[in-house]
Amino acid sequence: MADGDFIDYLVAHGAYAEAARVAAGRGELRRAIGLYERVWRFADALPLALDLDDRPLAVRLALDAGLPERAGEIAEAAPPEALLPVAEALAARGRTFEAARAAERAGAWARAAAWYRRAGAPLEEARAQAQAGALREAGLIYERLVVQGSGEEAIAARLELGKLLARLGRAEEATRHLQIAARVPAQRLAAWRALCGPLLALGYPAAAAELAARLHHADPGIPRRAEEVALLEEALSGGAVPAPREVGRRYHLRRLLGAGAIGRVYEAFDSLLGLPVALKLLAVGSVAGGEPERQAYLRFAREAEAAGRLRHPNIVALADAQPASGLFVFELMTGGTLRDRLAGAGPLPLPSARRLALDLLAALAAAHERGIIHRDVKPANVLYDAAGNAKLGDFGSAHLADFGQTQTGGFLGTVAYMSPEQITGAPIGYSADLYALGATLVEALTGRPPFLGPDLVAQHLGEAPARPSARRPGLSPLHDEVLARALAKAPGERFASALEMAEAVAAWPVEGSTFEGPTLEAGSASAPPTADPTETAAPPERELGRTDEARLVLRHDPRTAREVLVEERAAPLADDALDELRATATRGGPHVQRVLRLSEDRRTIWYEAVAGERHPLDALTVPERAALAPALAALPPGRALAFVRTPAGPVLVVAGY
Repeated sequence: MADGDFIDYLVAHGAYAEAARVAAGRGELRRAIGLYERVWRFADALPLALDLDDRPLAVRLALDAGLPERAGEIAEAAPPEALLPVAEALAARGRTFEAARAAERAGAWARAAAWYRRAGAPLEEARAQAQAGALREAGLIYERLVVQGSGEEAIAARLELGKLLARLGRAEEATRHLQIAARVPAQRLAAWRALCGPLLALGYPAAAAELAARLHHADPGIPRRAEEVALLEEALSGGAVPAPREVGRRYHLRRLLGAGAIGRVYEAFDSLLGLPVALKLLAVGSVAGGEPERQAYLRFAREAEAAGRLRHPNIVALADAQPASGLFVFELMTGGTLRDRLAGAGPLPLPSARRLALDLLAALAAAHERGIIHRDVKPANVLYDAAGNAKLGDFGSAHLADFGQTQTGGFLGTVAYMSPEQITGAPIGYSADLYALGATLVEALTGRPPFLGPDLVAQHLGEAPARPSARRPGLSPLHDEVLARALAKAPGERFASALEMAEAVAAWPVEGSTFEGPTLEAGSASAPPTADPTETAAPPERELGRTDEARLVLRHDPRTAREVLVEERAAPLADDALDELRATATRGGPHVQRVLRLSEDRRTIWYEAVAGERHPLDALTVPERAALAPALAALPPGRALAFVRTPAGPVLVVAGY
C-alpha cells in the first residue's frame, strides 16, 4: 500500500496520531500538523512547526498545548519579518499584552497601543500612542491617570505627562508636573533629568545647572552640563519624533558627540554586547511629515543601505540600523574628525597626509567596486579611530551609480569640496568622489581648501586652483600633479579609478619617513562597473547547518539591505559563553567577522556574512598571519574557526558554516 493510501487508511480508522507520524516521516509536515490538531495533540505538532520555521503557527500551537512560557520564548526569538504575524497569533489566543510587546518590536506602535488597551495596560498604551505620533491621545490617557489613578501608577503617569509636555514645548506645564513627580524618591532622578530642558527654556539656567550637578553626583555617567542632560533626555524621550525602543533599553547614552540639521550622534554603551558604540538618531520631525522630513528619512535610509553593503577597514562600520525609527549604530571613532585636527593643529605632516590619502582611496575603491558613490567626501566625514587610522563615514548622500544619475534634492554635498558636475546637476560618476577627495587633500596639506570664495560655485566651474606647493614649502611637483589631475574640471581628465590615484599618491615623497602606507590589492578597483554581478535577489533565508544546540541561517536583513548570518540557539547563552561573545565583539577589529546583535533572551546572535571561500587557519600565508596576529592574540582561545580572503585583506571567521 502506498504511503498516501496508508495515511488515508489510518485516518479512516481514526488513527490520526499514527497517520501524523507517517506524514511527518515523509516530510509532509503541514499535513502532519493538521492531523495532530484534529486530536488535540498540539504538543506533538509544535516541533514540526518549528522545523518549518513558522513562528506564528508555533506560537499558536504552544498556547493551545498549555505552554505559555514556551510560546513567549518562540515569540521573543522571532525575526523582524515574523513579529507582526506572531503578534496576531498571540492576540487571537487572548494574549494581548504579549501581542502588544511583539508589535512594539516590529515598530507597529498603533497596533501595540490597541492591544495594550485590550489588555488593560493604560500606561503602556499611552507610551505606544506617543511612539506612534498620537501625542494628543497619549496625553489624554496620562491626564486621566493623574486624576483618577492612585499610587505608583498616578505618579508614573505624571512623570510621563511632564516629559510629553516638554516635547510639545509647553515648558511651564511640564515643569509643574515634573516637580510634583520629583517629590517621590523612586521618580526623583528621572524627573530631574526631564526638568533640565524645561528650566532652560523658561530662562532658569542656574536651577538647571543645580539639577545637573545633583544628577552627576548621583550618577557620574550623566553629563555635568545641563544643556547636555537636556539633549540626552530629548533623545531618550523621542525629541521631535519617537525614539526607538532600543534606546534606553539596550543602549545607555553617555554624551553628545555631534549634531546636525537632521541628526544627532551620541556615545552610547551597548549593554548586550558590552562595548561602546556611536548611536545616530534622526532629529527632525516625523518621517510621515512634509518634504523636509521625508528627505531626511530618505537620507537615513540611504546611509543604512550603503553602509550596510560595505566592509572595509577604512569605512566606518555599521553594526545595526532601524531606518524607519531613525536609529543607526556605528563603531565608535574616538580620534575625532579630520576637520577637528586641521582646526586644532593646522596642516598634517607629510607622512600623515600620505597615509590619509591612501586610507581614503582604499575606502573609495571598496565603495566604487560595490557601485556606490559617496557624494560628500570632506574633512568632517573623515574620522579617526584610537589607533590613528582614517575612515570614511556618513554615506547619507550616497547613491548607487547608474551613470544617468544627476544631483537631486538640492546640494547633497558641501560646495567647498563639490565637483563641477555635482554643482551643475550633470550626471555624476566615481570621479566626483575623486574630485572631492582632491579638495580634501589640498586642505589637509595646506590648511585651506582649494577655493576660498566668495563665489565658490564660479571658482569650481571655471577657475584653476593654486598649486599646493605655492601655499606650503616642502611640497613636491608630484603633490601638485596628482592634486591638479584630481581637481580637473572635466571628469574624463581625472584619474580613471581610486586604484590609479592611489598608485600616483604612493609616489609622493615623504621626508624622513619610511612609512609605506596601505596598498590596494590588484582588482580592488577597476573601471566603474555598470552593475555588480554579485547583486542578486537574495532569498529570505537559507539554512546552512543544524545541530542539537543551534541552527545557522543566512538571512536577508531588510533594515540594512545586506545578508547576515544568524545563529538560533535552542537554549540561551550561558554566562561564560556570553562573556566570550562580548570579548569577540569588543576585541575583534576590522580583521574579524563582526558580531552585530544579540537578542535579549540570548538565543539569537547576528553576525556579518563575510563573502568568500573559507580557508583553514593553517592555510594563512606569512604576510596574512602577520596581519591577523593582533586579532588572533586578542580573541578568546579557539574562537577563530577559519579565514576569508577579501580585497581589504584576510578576515577571521568566528561563526562557521
